[in-house]
Amino acid sequence: MTKTKQLAALALGGVGHIGTNMMVYECNGEYIVVDAGVSFPDEHAPGVDVIIPDTRFLRDHAKQIKAVFITHAHEDHIGAIGYCWDDFGGAPVYASPLAAMVVQGKLAELGIKPAQGQIVVTQAKEQYQVGSFSVEYVPVSHSVPESFALAIRTPHGTVVHTGDYKFDDAAPFGQKTDEARLAEIGKEGVLAVFGDSTNILKLDDSGSEGPVLAHLQKLINETKGRIVFAAFASHFGRSFAVAAYAASQGRKVCFLGRTINKFMTHAKQLGYWPASLQNMVVDAEEISGLPPEKVFIFASGTQGEGGSSLTRLSQGADVRGIKLKAGDTVIMSSRMIPGNERGILNVINGLAMLDVQVISELNDRQIHVSGHGGRPEIEKMYGLLKPRYVVPVHGEPLHLRAHEAFAKAQGYTPLRVKPGHKLVLAGEGVESAHTATQTLPHGFNYIDGLNILEHDPLILRERKAIGMGGLVAAALPIRKNGQIAGALSLTTRGLIDEVKQQKLLQLARNRAMQTLETVFPDRRIDNRQQAAEAIQKALRHTFKVERGKTPAVLVNWVEIA
Repeated sequence: MTKTKQLAALALGGVGHIGTNMMVYECNGEYIVVDAGVSFPDEHAPGVDVIIPDTRFLRDHAKQIKAVFITHAHEDHIGAIGYCWDDFGGAPVYASPLAAMVVQGKLAELGIKPAQGQIVVTQAKEQYQVGSFSVEYVPVSHSVPESFALAIRTPHGTVVHTGDYKFDDAAPFGQKTDEARLAEIGKEGVLAVFGDSTNILKLDDSGSEGPVLAHLQKLINETKGRIVFAAFASHFGRSFAVAAYAASQGRKVCFLGRTINKFMTHAKQLGYWPASLQNMVVDAEEISGLPPEKVFIFASGTQGEGGSSLTRLSQGADVRGIKLKAGDTVIMSSRMIPGNERGILNVINGLAMLDVQVISELNDRQIHVSGHGGRPEIEKMYGLLKPRYVVPVHGEPLHLRAHEAFAKAQGYTPLRVKPGHKLVLAGEGVESAHTATQTLPHGFNYIDGLNILEHDPLILRERKAIGMGGLVAAALPIRKNGQIAGALSLTTRGLIDEVKQQKLLQLARNRAMQTLETVFPDRRIDNRQQAAEAIQKALRHTFKVERGKTPAVLVNWVEIA
């Protein structure tokens, strides 16, 4: 089979929605994968733990995958790595020291043992040759240490995958965006930039971390009672800096939350842990005996996550001996991610009912800055790289279209990458960049407890139907010859009050039996599927007319000897 000599990209996630970032780059029949992220479920996926990209394409081309490259250690870029591990066909995974630790932790949780040398720890500015690709890690500022843009060099041209970035001279741990190196890459010539679209609608800079830290220190100085601080666990540069300042003011520090404690372990191993916190961190059980003015607690759950420590505290729960009370102050140093507003407001309202003072972006704009660059920073990135094409990624349709218009206004040629379609950038016989017509496998998989629902909406569709319309379980006794042997019994959940609405239940039972006897006049059922459909139709119609709800109906047969 002749290899197609071309450079192309295929988005398996991160385009048209926030999260599940996964981009596949093709060169001369070989592939690399950039990132493997998750997103979190909404009302369309009830009960699901996380959502990951559909990786059927990777499984079908596993032998052609040369490597996986991780840009940084945020869940929307790294969280699916364990679930997709077998789909990479044993290809090496390249990641920074921090990201490599996160990968190893996720694999261990799933009982996966990577092969010797399969995880390759990267260094900034090093170039890694894999097949037809040479990939360089270029440092960028973001809200987690060791974030990188990728300069991907191929025989057909260079592509820069920006990952998440901003320009900040006061970045956590001093990791600034390497403008000089980006400018050098721009001088070499850049065919296309696949650029972050998250803050394209923000008309000014995202803001620097320095003023935020100064403001948080001011709040600590002004707060007399107990302080509960909440931030994204992965933003441990901010969290550790604030905790270190609180410790310098005589407060003992307690970290609540599994994820932040994992990052604490990684930080100690990598040298990010502030020396001033060495003897100032205590367990939650020790906090209750300390004066309020001597306490600083980090709590997880800035987005209203159901089982998080902050959510439970807002509900008045005792979390490892810690219970909020009037006079406490909660500082929520984060922003509301679109889709999470209701859960966050529930937490804030719960705190208010406990007479706890809440400081959040709703009443203090200095409490947080984004890790994603605003429009001037995006313009700066493109000014350094001077690409021929701009390909907006990492955004919802609103962001992507605005990014396209912005790129065009700046004099660049915008290209649109469509999920499930290769974007052909260059190669033999390629006169201009274009979208291939062939539709390739793409979409979402759902991590649902111990199951992976692979591109199969049936279970979720049924779950939503039960949630919206309730459930009716019908049981009919029949003999071995199919003869009806007794009355139909009905049990409902989430639909009616069976005690108060017995007449409605009897009406539904009668109509179902009447329909069944119309289909089977001799009361002998010789086609159970047809009988089940008749019962389901009758019950759904009855409850639709009488209650305005169309329930899910489960029919069971009770065989009588």
